Amino acid sequence: MNDSAVQSQILKPGILNADALGGVIVLCDHASNHVPAAYADLGLDKSEFEKHIAWDIGAADVTRKICDMMGVAGVLAPVSRLLIDCNREPDHKTLIPPSSDGVDIPANREVGPRAVAARKAAYYTPFHDACARLGEAHLKAGKVPLIVGMHSFTPKMGDEPRPWHAGFLWNKDPRLAQAMIGMLERETDLVVGDNLPYSGRDLYYTMQRHGADHGLPQTTIEVRQDLLATAAMTTEWAALLADILDECMNRADIAAIRYY
Repeated sequence: MNDSAVQSQILKPGILNADALGGVIVLCDHASNHVPAAYADLGLDKSEFEKHIAWDIGAADVTRKICDMMGVAGVLAPVSRLLIDCNREPDHKTLIPPSSDGVDIPANREVGPRAVAARKAAYYTPFHDACARLGEAHLKAGKVPLIVGMHSFTPKMGDEPRPWHAGFLWNKDPRLAQAMIGMLERETDLVVGDNLPYSGRDLYYTMQRHGADHGLPQTTIEVRQDLLATAAMTTEWAALLADILDECMNRADIAAIRYY
């Protein structure tokens, strides 16, 4: 498709409680498996978009419910990470992935600079602009928001089961991740990963850009997808996470600007 067709397919990110200044901002950069019709499913079978390669299953539902329960703001990315991955640096080699988990993506082969720029302008930049506006609004109002990335992960990596029920990722700033890990271990018998099943020292762009770069407490939350399989499950996780976030945002040792 040409650049003008891309521009006609611009989708705004989903902004939740846009005017809320509740002390927490939930960012879901892998919220959607949607690809605009003009991209012809990127040359893939439609069944591929029901898999983890296309989105973080259950993450958007948990995000919406946390924002509703707490009355806090959130942002949902509008398109599949197979089209453009909002949790990647603008020049990252997998910003527009040519393949994912062994699945070749025909429409992402040899994407030229103009096409990359068009996808950024249509989907990537609006998402990050919306995230930035929410953070700026909190700071302007004298509030230090907790910045939370909401993700999910597959129960297995290859044939290897993943034992964690949830994990908390962080890079240099441990405040929010360590507090939430401690609270979950105190209140539940869940198996909780510390920079597992992924590490915030590897892929952490959204949290870095909208949290750490501004000295804000931040963490990416990962919940195992088989624990998000029903509406009742996502409600239970949202309630659990909302409870511990509520405790964290009232702690002076966490809700403060600090650079690491």
